[in-house]
Amino acid sequence: MNLRLANFISIIAHPIFINLVCLFMLFILSPSLSYGIPLKIKLYYIAYIFLLTSLIPALTVLLLKFTGSIQTVILNDKEDRVIPYIVTTVFYLFTYYNFRTKMLPSNLLLGYLMACALIVFSVLLINFYSKISIHLATLGALCGLISAISSVSFFEVRWSLIGIILLSGLVGSARFSLKAHSASQLYLGFILGFFTMFLFLFNLV
Repeated sequence: MNLRLANFISIIAHPIFINLVCLFMLFILSPSLSYGIPLKIKLYYIAYIFLLTSLIPALTVLLLKFTGSIQTVILNDKEDRVIPYIVTTVFYLFTYYNFRTKMLPSNLLLGYLMACALIVFSVLLINFYSKISIHLATLGALCGLISAISSVSFFEVRWSLIGIILLSGLVGSARFSLKAHSASQLYLGFILGFFTMFLFLFNLV
């Protein structure tokens, strides 16, 4: 694959953007979250989660780069990923606590937040031994989310799943072309994300 195209695909399928897609899909597909909650409130919840679990970790990466603590914002080296992954995990747990105690005590939403925290934390631990793909872990989580909710959703999700699986293959090819990961690291990332999210949500829908 052309390296410019591979870089472009890696950027548009960055975990930050896929996380946002996950949130919208969760609120759209789940009857318990899509009905009975005003649109403004749903958008507030999505923005709140996105701010804490995506934008703040992204700003952390920029701060680390500005202070010279990491080499690049792309986080190519395993060592550069440690602090951003810790920050992301902490903010997922913080968001989980806030929703459980002060905001929307939805078991499905709480399960989603805990699954995300576990995925990032697992990637962090595996990262010490092998540079597992967070891109594919996030896409796997999206597939797991849709698969788990499909049994109760009023929407047809088969084509969405097919599209995400094809996107995952494209992103995997891009990351492989950039020599960011080996094939096993890409597969492991997707499998980890899928099964963690699916198992957390399947019994909650």
